[in-house]
Amino acid sequence: MTDVHEATRARRGADPRLRKDLVGALPDAAAALVITALLYMWLYRLAQDGQSNTVLVMPFMDNPDAHRWYWLSQAFGWAALLWAWGTLILGLSISGRMPRWLARRRAGVERLHRRTSLTVIALTFAHGFVLVFDAHGNSLAELFIPGVFAHEPGKIPVALGIVAFYLMFPLALTFYVRNRIGRKAWRILHLFVIIVYILGVWHTFLWGTNVWFQGGARTALWAVQLPLAALALYRLLAPARRSESARRPLMVTLRLLVAALIIALTAVVAAGGGGHDRPEPAVAHQSTPAHHGPTR
Repeated sequence: MTDVHEATRARRGADPRLRKDLVGALPDAAAALVITALLYMWLYRLAQDGQSNTVLVMPFMDNPDAHRWYWLSQAFGWAALLWAWGTLILGLSISGRMPRWLARRRAGVERLHRRTSLTVIALTFAHGFVLVFDAHGNSLAELFIPGVFAHEPGKIPVALGIVAFYLMFPLALTFYVRNRIGRKAWRILHLFVIIVYILGVWHTFLWGTNVWFQGGARTALWAVQLPLAALALYRLLAPARRSESARRPLMVTLRLLVAALIIALTAVVAAGGGGHDRPEPAVAHQSTPAHHGPTR
């Protein structure tokens, strides 16, 4: 009932749910910080024990204490990707035709979806920003302006991450002005959230030293995309609105594309993740400390 009153008030003026969601997101953000701290300790320990793929790629980072901010950036990046995955799961689960047990909880799930989206924005910002303090840190321009990143192989991967970050703001925050811009326009804009997620994942595959090689981490990252693809296919097979069902040619095309994606993902996971063949990564990626490499 509260959400109904807030939606009515939103049609008359500013949406009060933004302030409530910012406050309500604090427990979620606290949980994200705990996960980030655990990831940081794990990544730092790997570097300390000589087991870090990052150090394998960039041998000049073999002193973990000199690069604490770098490991923290990696931890924020992985937490951001995890939270982005979770908020997409929530969004897809309530955007199509829902079973009764979920329909009764729709308001709560939608609220959690909005708040986890806000956490993703904060985590992604922290992922880039803390690198300014690293021993081989980049400038703010390199970290937040596409194409400025100094290390040539990283220009495109880093630019993908930056573009994804900036797209998060309008795509996440337009919910709070959807009654002003029109719900149809908002739905169209919100569809592009999946593009933001794809950019983030691709940034990770191209520039994440933890998943460059065949092995558990890379295979797992591919594997967790399967539930998202399956939910997207269900969303297309059971649309919530009749207007979507009416667009039969488009819906059939999208269903076939997502089904093909599921088959491709399954094949990649079965093949072991499709890691890069870099027997001598230090030769290919060692660089001067002033222009260090990947940011995950």
